[in-house]
Amino acid sequence: MKSYHPVLAAATVLLAAGCTTPSTPAPAAVPIGSPSATVEASPSPTGPDARELLLAALEKSRSTSYRFATSGDVPDKKKITGSGVYDPKAKRISVKYKLTGDGSAQRIVVGTDLYSRSKDGETWVHLNLKKIKKDSLYAYDMTDPTGMSRFVEAVDTVASTGPNTYSGTLDIEGDRFNEGFLPVGTPAISVLFGGNATFTATTNPGGWVTSIKVTLKDSKGALNMTTTLSGHGKPSGIKKPANYGEAMDFYYD
Repeated sequence: MKSYHPVLAAATVLLAAGCTTPSTPAPAAVPIGSPSATVEASPSPTGPDARELLLAALEKSRSTSYRFATSGDVPDKKKITGSGVYDPKAKRISVKYKLTGDGSAQRIVVGTDLYSRSKDGETWVHLNLKKIKKDSLYAYDMTDPTGMSRFVEAVDTVASTGPNTYSGTLDIEGDRFNEGFLPVGTPAISVLFGGNATFTATTNPGGWVTSIKVTLKDSKGALNMTTTLSGHGKPSGIKKPANYGEAMDFYYD
């Protein structure tokens, strides 16, 4: 079987103290702006408060399979778009994304086998994730590939803004947010040294989260991103590609 060069990990942009210096695949850095205004929680006098209700919906949604579509801003006036399906129980994900100026990529992960390519029609490249070192550029963490778990961890204050709608703030201090987790679905922005952000979320009558919108502030303005979720609990249909080549040995060094 032939050997191929795998598609590199998704380009990541870091929000940190310093100047903006974009590069690929190494991160770029932009300064964090002033924290967003705090949104006070709005408790219900006869039942769970807004935060409890939203967290319950988020936990329910992140624990089963779901489809996602994302679009959003990253620093330097770039945009990211993407879509895919994730099954956390089966440890499978299929995702496509495109980052302005840095091209596109596609990934399928089935267990510990990763298949990647740049675009439709190209040969898939296989990497055995069990053989990849954790600090390798080609490592892929399947514990939270969409960033949904870290979003749930970051939820701070929450207010109910209407039937099945919420707004609030994110507390994104700590090392667990150093890896990209926004926008949810196709992470492309990491946050170093903490910072606050605002969000809105929508649920449906079944208690599933159907949309998440986040606004981050940097020194050049606001970064807005949107994720829509659907197909909760339905079969993902993710299978390994029928045809693929093996990555060259040095990617395991």
